[in-house]
Amino acid sequence: MQIKKKNDIGLILDNFSSFAKWDASGKKLYLVFADNKRGGQLTLMNYGDDRFSVHGLGEDYLDPKESFFEERNSVVSFLWNHRAALKAAVQPTT
Repeated sequence: MQIKKKNDIGLILDNFSSFAKWDASGKKLYLVFADNKRGGQLTLMNYGDDRFSVHGLGEDYLDPKESFFEERNSVVSFLWNHRAALKAAVQPTT
């Protein structure tokens, strides 16, 4: 999948269930991708009602809790800043 514009990220969010895994205990969809800025991984979560959150984990850090995005534009901007890692995570495996 190409990520050349922010609209491409919107398409990923609109079709999140196609890329994400289901967490039955947490009742949420989640997608894990590299945190290239801090050297760990980020988990983007969706609770089904267009509420998204993110949590980071690395060898030298652990975010204390999930950070919820107040609006869709905030999620898109966040993912735009991590688009290379996001692209790698949503690429189909062959």
